[in-house]
Amino acid sequence: MRTSHRYHTSSTAMKDQKPEKQKIKNVKQERRKKYADLAIQGTNNSSIASKRSVELLYLPKLTSANNFQMNKDNKLLEYFKFFVPKKIKRSPCINRGYWLRLFAIRSRLNSIMEQLPQNKKVVIINLGCGYDPLPFQLLDTSNVHSQRYHDRVSFLDVDYSDLLKFKIELIKSIPELAKIIGLTEDNDYIDTTNSDVLTTSNYHARPCDLNDSAMFSALLNECQLNDSNIIKVFIAEVSLAYMKPDRSDSIIDACSKMENSHFVILEQLIPKGPFEPFSKQMLAHFKRNDSPLQSVLTYNTIDSQVERFNRLGFPYVNVGDMFQLWESADEMTKKELLEVEPFDELEEFHLFCHHYVLCHATNNRKFTFTQEFEFDRPISETGLVVDRKYQLLEYECPIDRRFGDAAICGNDIFYVGGSNPYRVNEILQLSISHDKMNVQIIEPRSNELPIARMCHTLTSFCGGSQLLLVGGRKAPHQGLSDNWIFDTKTNEWLMVQKLQHTRFRHSACNLSDDSVLIFGGATDGPAMLRYDVTEQAFQDITPKNTFFENSLVSAGLAFNPVSKQGVILGGGFKDQTTVSDKAVVYKYDAENATEPITVVKEIQHPLLQRYGSKIKYLSSEKLLIVGGTSPSRLFDHTNSIITLDLQNETVKSIPIPIHIWEDHSLMLSGFNLVSAAEDIVHIIGGGATCYGFGSVTNVGLKLVENGN
Repeated sequence: MRTSHRYHTSSTAMKDQKPEKQKIKNVKQERRKKYADLAIQGTNNSSIASKRSVELLYLPKLTSANNFQMNKDNKLLEYFKFFVPKKIKRSPCINRGYWLRLFAIRSRLNSIMEQLPQNKKVVIINLGCGYDPLPFQLLDTSNVHSQRYHDRVSFLDVDYSDLLKFKIELIKSIPELAKIIGLTEDNDYIDTTNSDVLTTSNYHARPCDLNDSAMFSALLNECQLNDSNIIKVFIAEVSLAYMKPDRSDSIIDACSKMENSHFVILEQLIPKGPFEPFSKQMLAHFKRNDSPLQSVLTYNTIDSQVERFNRLGFPYVNVGDMFQLWESADEMTKKELLEVEPFDELEEFHLFCHHYVLCHATNNRKFTFTQEFEFDRPISETGLVVDRKYQLLEYECPIDRRFGDAAICGNDIFYVGGSNPYRVNEILQLSISHDKMNVQIIEPRSNELPIARMCHTLTSFCGGSQLLLVGGRKAPHQGLSDNWIFDTKTNEWLMVQKLQHTRFRHSACNLSDDSVLIFGGATDGPAMLRYDVTEQAFQDITPKNTFFENSLVSAGLAFNPVSKQGVILGGGFKDQTTVSDKAVVYKYDAENATEPITVVKEIQHPLLQRYGSKIKYLSSEKLLIVGGTSPSRLFDHTNSIITLDLQNETVKSIPIPIHIWEDHSLMLSGFNLVSAAEDIVHIIGGGATCYGFGSVTNVGLKLVENGN
């Protein structure tokens, strides 16, 4: 009986504990959800601060066509300052990226408004609105650039209750904002019982957890958005990306049930999968901040976004990545943007743009995506044949530098300058031991030294005993024109003839007569120079060929002393939009005093369109092409490293092994390509800043012939 009694008591206690355990579990789940919601709301703070940086730096310097917010006296109107009172300054790439985000939303709204009859009313529903002042930008009658929206548009801001409470309190306390939306003390407008609700004639703020589809559908009905005479424009600027795919889909599906609806979504993209270096860094960043990207993993490509919106009730879709949007801007706009601040982060900008998608979908069959706003769909890529003669291996190379340069001296590699992340002025001597690169810092003996720099060139001559350093830069607006020779036997620097113009992001290689060829770069000087070792002077040897009319920036350059032919590959133009997709084969004739460089032929291929790649001859007819970025595509483990047969003009792949691709963040930008031994090519240094998501530093790689 005692045993039975003990069992009975224990059983009863367990039954009593079950509801208590469930209660604790529910509390924990609710706490986790609240924490996740707060983390997602925190992304709004970063975004709005970056847009404030654009408002402070970009908009005052742009003419009335491009700054979105000016009054009739051509004075800048500020709206972000009410939500971010501090003066914020972001990096050039983040500034340009956030200007592009502002332009993205405004351009899609303009494309809708220009097709609507004047008597049509429009409601813009901002899903996950945060502190976005878009309603005030468009409704402010002082803003001459939003005249097409005045008296035609009303707004519905939707977000978490806590966030809306703060936004509403701010609106009530700032007379300028209250006036724009017609806020008065009239009780018809202000609901004193709900601090997260605001209603005026042209502005509504309503709380809603977008993860709750029933709550969202009820909100649409409450706001009477099922009226077919009203044009609905739903905006989701990086708000659905944090939701699970089925929940974000239910939002899009509910919106498609409303007749005459448009849906504009701007969110992250991972077109080459989660192991592509920028994607990996971006995913890790949001995960660390407890706001992981979720639906993005399912809808990771442009094609999948089209399929998504078609399936969810939007049959007409116009979609592209952010670089396609950049290209769609008119030339005057891009020219003005280039003049706002010094900019030398084009690789980073390419990577950022290929990782964000802008999609405009509609269920209105009468709506037309006009040429000004329509994106070209990217051409699907075909698989490459693998060049099985070579393979990539990893090794330890802990230099943590990028945008320096390296040259061979005997069996060692000398690496000068670069950044990590700040500019450094060290000379590193790298020697190879098994699968490790040993690093030693060389102390120069000279009294006069080159200043710290990046984006310069370092080329060996005189049997490798001397190294020629040409140009480079400090900040992007501080190019350098000084040139130096480093003697590897005495460890002394000697300054040589200065250039007439500053030059950085150029390319250089050793020619067969031990002179040095310099091509391109950011410069007002000649497209091609030769440094004559005997004369110790630079000569302009630019060919009279139309190709050399432009000084290409960050092009690949190589020369083969056996065939006395070389290659110039890729490189960008000054417009920071166009990148060459050509390999130009040239011949060098030292005996020809008038035109030592002549073009042999040009090879064109989409995979040759690269900015910042490095190239090297593997044989007299085969070229190795490594890395770089492109305006037209994002490279992956199959096409980041390729070979080009110069005779047959065929391209093959040298795949990056999957274990390296997945385990390392291999960012082939700002790196160097050198051969310290026959049949082995080393990829050293390099990496990139991945927008606001942190930096990536490369692992050491070497290319070897199979069987060696």
